[in-house]
Amino acid sequence: MKAFFNKNFVKVFNLSLFMLVGAALVSSCSDSKFKVNGEIEGGEGKSMLLEKSDFHGRWIPLDSVKVSSSGEFSLEADAPASPEIYRLSLDDRFIYFPVDSIEKLTVRSSVAGFGRDFSVTGTPQAERLAEFEKELMTLDINDSVKATAFKRNVYNKYLKDAKGSIISYYVLTKIVGNKPLYDPASKEDAKYYAAVATSFQEFKPSDPHTQMLRQVSLDAMQRKNNAEGKKVVLEANELTLIDVELPDENGKMVKLSDVAKQGKPTVVVFGMMNQPESPAFNVALSELYSRLGGRVNFYHISLDADQYVWRDAARNLPWTTVFDQSGQTSDALVKYNVTSLPAFYIYNAAGSLVDRGENLRDLEKKLASY
Repeated sequence: MKAFFNKNFVKVFNLSLFMLVGAALVSSCSDSKFKVNGEIEGGEGKSMLLEKSDFHGRWIPLDSVKVSSSGEFSLEADAPASPEIYRLSLDDRFIYFPVDSIEKLTVRSSVAGFGRDFSVTGTPQAERLAEFEKELMTLDINDSVKATAFKRNVYNKYLKDAKGSIISYYVLTKIVGNKPLYDPASKEDAKYYAAVATSFQEFKPSDPHTQMLRQVSLDAMQRKNNAEGKKVVLEANELTLIDVELPDENGKMVKLSDVAKQGKPTVVVFGMMNQPESPAFNVALSELYSRLGGRVNFYHISLDADQYVWRDAARNLPWTTVFDQSGQTSDALVKYNVTSLPAFYIYNAAGSLVDRGENLRDLEKKLASY
């Protein structure tokens, strides 16, 4: 099996690289270690590497060892700041395993069966990933019928209730025979990315992998919508209102149409309240709202996983803020062809969709015309 990152992901990985580098720095400054030891039958004198991916498809050696005359080995590395996937490398064959923090794992295999016939014990997660790897060996990725059934079963077993585990990330981004197991370019696989991204957003909002999954999910959704002819064409002079009805912070259902037909321009804002950049964004948005002097309405759709965090933040905002519990699978994202967050859509005073803002500065500039 090859590394589980597709080269097509590089652009997305670069977006979140600064978070991952920060996590690596925190980890490297720590004295906490995780250890991997075990026994490789027939491995006397063989060199073994402990490696970690750098999120560009490259695997970086962290430690190396010569297998002893009895077949035993021991390796260690700094404990990660957040769960990560590592691997043992021997003769260009690999055994993958997850590490959460300070752990001790035991790997047993043989030179002949390395990467194919092995056991990994020490944590339930490690044992579960080893189970998936062995199931994957039975898959013919080129048989589309069997591959579809396999992916459905894998989703139900490893992804559906994973709650943002590193295994779900690994499984979703696994490469098999130079092909992604779950292809984000496939409209059939887009739903799996959306489901895992929503799970990470809900259970691991500050995990470095969450940003990448969210962006890949949105990109996959955009391709799917475009293929199905759902793209919103904003180059037209005017578009009819694309209505949305969602609950505000008091639980009251609020229709966009009720806000957008009050004789003022209306901006539909898609965003989140529980991201590191959210407080600064809300301050900047509040300043823009104040400069507009009440002549423009905001209808702010939040896609947060944590409704309580959203509600606390929404109560401090002077415009209409609503909550979409569907997150990355939101129908509103589909209807508006949202491909990144935050996103801004402008309705004129007559309630027609006329433009979109690329950012807050662009939004303010365009609102001057309405």
